[in-house]
Amino acid sequence: MSRNSALTLGCRCGGVEAELSPKAVAAATRLKCYCKDCQTAARFLGYGLAPNGGSDLIHTTPDGLQITKGIENLSAIRLGPNGNCRWYAECCKTPLFTTLPRKTLPFVGIVVDSTRAEAVTRALGPVWGHAFTESAASAADRPAKDRHMMGIGARIVGRMISAYLSGKAGQNPFLTDDQQWITTPYVLTKEERQAARP
Repeated sequence: MSRNSALTLGCRCGGVEAELSPKAVAAATRLKCYCKDCQTAARFLGYGLAPNGGSDLIHTTPDGLQITKGIENLSAIRLGPNGNCRWYAECCKTPLFTTLPRKTLPFVGIVVDSTRAEAVTRALGPVWGHAFTESAASAADRPAKDRHMMGIGARIVGRMISAYLSGKAGQNPFLTDDQQWITTPYVLTKEERQAARP
């Protein structure tokens, strides 16, 4: 497998699967995020992260992503009314995707489950960037500092511009034909959010 091949991703139990196109794979960025929001979402779902709290992520654009199995099992949460939409598999509570609050922004962060990490490494190589390391849950196996933060941001913007210029910015598997979310995200209460906060 390489950046010239499609990449199959999905939840831990196999109830939801998705395919990332070769073009999306080639343009993707792999990173680890240690932010408190990613940790909070995982903890709310009961999903076990590494001891340092890092989430293995792939950043790309939604037009290159296709949900190939179990779209009816997709649900979403938001940590607040204006927060990111964090999509997960209802069947096994595996975090899967993150989209931005504004539906018109062509961005998706794909959460790499540990059962898929080897295949992702073959396709994308090792983790390239590290973000928000100061929020890591522990010092175990974490970088001493952030890495390639400016590059991560620049790549996000570059992919968005490319999606707009190519006319593909509106292609999004998480939106209906009338540009509404395919399912209404559940907004955590303040109490739920605080209880899950690391």
